[in-house]
Amino acid sequence: MEKVKFPIIVLHLICTWGDIFVSVLSTPVFLFPVTAGYPLGVLYYVMPTWLLCYLGYATLGHSLRSKFSKNRSEYVDRLKKELKHVEKAWLSFDGWEAKYMDKSIYAIFIYYVENFQRKSALLGIECVEGSATAANVGKLVMRMLDLYCIDKSKVLGAVTDAGSNIVAFLDRNELFHSHCSAHVLSLIIKKSAQITHIKELIAKVNRCAAFLSRSKVERGKFRERSSMLNIHGRPPLPFSDTRWGGALLLAEAFLNHYQSLSATPALQDYLMNADDLAALKKYVNVMKPFLEALNSAESDNSFCSEVLVQFSHLSNYASSLEQRSALGRCLSNETKSRYAQYVKKNDAELNIFRYDSYVENDALLMSTYLDARFAYLPGILQRTRWEFIENSIQLYCDSIHVLNQTATGPPPKKPTLEESSFSQFVQSKRVSSHGSSVQAEMSNYKAIVLSGRPALDSSPLLFWHAHRDRFPILQKMGQHFLACTQSSAIVERLFSVCGCIVNNSRRNRMKSSTLNLHLLNASLATLQAKNEAGEMNEYDECEQSDSESEENRHEEISGEFNDDIFEEALARAMTI
Repeated sequence: MEKVKFPIIVLHLICTWGDIFVSVLSTPVFLFPVTAGYPLGVLYYVMPTWLLCYLGYATLGHSLRSKFSKNRSEYVDRLKKELKHVEKAWLSFDGWEAKYMDKSIYAIFIYYVENFQRKSALLGIECVEGSATAANVGKLVMRMLDLYCIDKSKVLGAVTDAGSNIVAFLDRNELFHSHCSAHVLSLIIKKSAQITHIKELIAKVNRCAAFLSRSKVERGKFRERSSMLNIHGRPPLPFSDTRWGGALLLAEAFLNHYQSLSATPALQDYLMNADDLAALKKYVNVMKPFLEALNSAESDNSFCSEVLVQFSHLSNYASSLEQRSALGRCLSNETKSRYAQYVKKNDAELNIFRYDSYVENDALLMSTYLDARFAYLPGILQRTRWEFIENSIQLYCDSIHVLNQTATGPPPKKPTLEESSFSQFVQSKRVSSHGSSVQAEMSNYKAIVLSGRPALDSSPLLFWHAHRDRFPILQKMGQHFLACTQSSAIVERLFSVCGCIVNNSRRNRMKSSTLNLHLLNASLATLQAKNEAGEMNEYDECEQSDSESEENRHEEISGEFNDDIFEEALARAMTI
């Protein structure tokens, strides 16, 4: 270390002098003539100005793009190695047309379990060739899978919204479809906000939020008063139209900061009378369970096994409300009718949601069964019985030929000709006893679950990690079906990032291929940082959202993206 101290300090002093010289001492000489078209360099005397400018832009721009392409290739190669030994995976994808109005651009993520820890990765973001039909979306998904050498047989299904093209693609390829629960919850909240007297209250809140967003001076004064009153959390500023539950979140922020609003002179016209304020508070209090469910569904730490249990809770809650009130009737009816996936076939054109189809979703049923926190709970599956799910588990195990082999035990020997007929008979029964072994595991699993369940805030993968030797078949199924999350919020957050990138005046003509390079470079930097810091142990850490401050949580929920974070990740990628 002593040998490098002096060179490091010399390099530091040289860089400091260069910064001061170019930025302060020589700015008029070095910058102004160049912007006026009169360079001062040596090449000025050997080539025309236009050629000199072209040479500079071409070489620097090509070097930068080459670095981006190299990092992209490195990211793809790293992800290929990680996904090489993955048994089963889930996808999450959606389309975005906010910027590319003449084209549909789709982002695709993959979820998988490695060493009993769930991971996610961005596969890419590209434009669909032609219109966004089921066939064209399928071609894009298959092209992405081929890029990362992912066999289609490894993909179990996808968590998406109920877009008809996406549902048709999944049905054609016989893949499971887990309907994004955050999207369903947002529809319930949106319907409740359309009740006449609630709609009027939300309109008043929106007018106040619009005024704050327009006036930078008043917004600054408002923040000062909130700080003086020790009021924290997201200020009542407008959400985007596509924000899930935006009206309810804005009403909650309005009430949290109402004291600050009252202390701001310019906002006196936007205050409510006592009756309206009491009605708004009642609405927000009644909707709290739905807002909590929405926040849980948007978390990357959620599991699809929680969907049925969450909606069963909301259905019971909505039924307990006073049905004579418009809000109580609305929530009760909407929760029951929208507690479902997109209805298949004959009801598809009507865009109807039905309770039964959600409860009949095999992927959700099996994931709920494989979550020891909820397995065999009475009353959460309506008419569906746990014995029916056990049969589905049996059929799934038979279809994928999961072998009941322990980690240390050798595979069963094949009978030889020298063995007796009795030995051959017993051995054949042992080899064909896969079904009975699954039944034995399910019986033992039921006994363990009913005797004592894991903590509600624990990861369900932790249970299978602890019992991996006792349940060699079920633990594999647990890793297959518990890789899926409740919602496709990770895609929506990426689209928020894309919006911040392409809406920037410096990048408003960026092509989708360049956007893909930017995002994959940022993903490479994130992957590199995780490898250097070590993966966070999911079993020892609580959910990240629990440790975040209320303000940061609302920042993430609102979809607002700090451009500096992306720039920092991109800068890290350029140094790799």
